[in-house]
Parts: sequence; structure tokens; C-alpha cells
Amino acid sequence: MHTITTKFALTLAAAGMIAGAVPAFAAPAKKAVAKPAAAAAATPGAVPSAAERERSEHAVLYLKVLISALQSDEVKEDAKTTLVGCLYSAPLGKITEEMDKVIAQNADKVHRDKPAELFSVMVAVCGYKGNPTQPASAAAPTAGPSGTPTGR
Repeated sequence: MHTITTKFALTLAAAGMIAGAVPAFAAPAKKAVAKPAAAAAATPGAVPSAAERERSEHAVLYLKVLISALQSDEVKEDAKTTLVGCLYSAPLGKITEEMDKVIAQNADKVHRDKPAELFSVMVAVCGYKGNPTQPASAAAPTAGPSGTPTGR
């Protein structure tokens, strides 16, 4: 029963993140003693700072880009595998932090309102080498008006 409840909670949290909402729950607290500043920030009902809200918005945006890439027929399977491995091995917060650094360093080249640019940063941050997109399919030569193939 606990496993079903956990899966349901995770599904709801993922759905909320996809819809642009703030996650419904946080990771369980660790047994270690929290420092006073950390405890104040982790207090339930505490209003997140503007920087925390911005970082959460970035994380949601990056997760949307990642999900879109996983659903796309234009992204190579090995690039999708790299993205899933990245998300599996690194917390979304760490991925967000690294992406924000790259975007800040390349503010004239990467824009958050352009998903293709964010995708390029994401695959680089996750360690994928090469072009992550499928090559344009080589269409069969079309017949010209006289019935002879064109393009040769």
C-alpha cells in the first residue's frame, strides 16, 4: 500500500511540475541536525525568496525541455538515454544550476525563450557529445516532369 501511495504522490508531483506548478512535496528531511539558517529556509509555509522562485521556474522550464526532447522523434535515442541518465544521476537542482551558469556565460547566444537553445545547453551539461538530433531523412529522389529522377 505504501508503494502505491508513493507512486501516486510521485505521479502527482510530476504532473504538477509539468503543468508549471511548484512541487507538491519536498524530499524527506535528513537525520542530521540542520543549521539555523537552513532550518529557517526549510520551514514549512516559509515564503521562498525571489532567487529560489526563479530557480524553481528555471527547473520547471528545463524539465519541460527534457520531456519534450524525450518525446521527440527528432532526437537520437542515445541522446535521450544520456538525458535520462543525467536526470537519474544528478538532482534537477544541480542540472538547473549548471544550465544557469552556461546560460549566464553565454547570455548573447542562449535565451530561455528558445527551447532549441536550452536543449543544446542541456545535452552539453549532461555530457552528450555530437549532434543530438536525427539527420534529415534522405528522401528518395523525386521524378521530374519527364519522369526522370531529379537531384542527381
